[in-house]
Amino acid sequence: MNVNVSVPEELIQANELQKIGDYELSRKVYQNFFVANPEHIMRFKALFEVADNLFHAGRYAEAQQGYKKFLEYCSSQKKLTADEAGWLKAYTELSNSRIQSIMNLK
Repeated sequence: MNVNVSVPEELIQANELQKIGDYELSRKVYQNFFVANPEHIMRFKALFEVADNLFHAGRYAEAQQGYKKFLEYCSSQKKLTADEAGWLKAYTELSNSRIQSIMNLK
């Protein structure tokens, strides 16, 4: 996975919002980035973070659905670069881990 990817400003902003606990606005910024940038290598991170903001906000049922949506999106991606495959693998593993954590809360 290429770690030298230039991070778009809106993703930096969304991350900063998440750090200060503004999960709703962070989620919206990530969602807008995902919709506006369907070919960007960091679209996987953006869609994952939509669900992860719900998780951190304690909205577990919605987060679980968000992670499932992310996994469905990932499974629909057929032609990926090596870097994209790396992002997909990392966030798929994390999504599955989060889903398991949510299930353990029940």
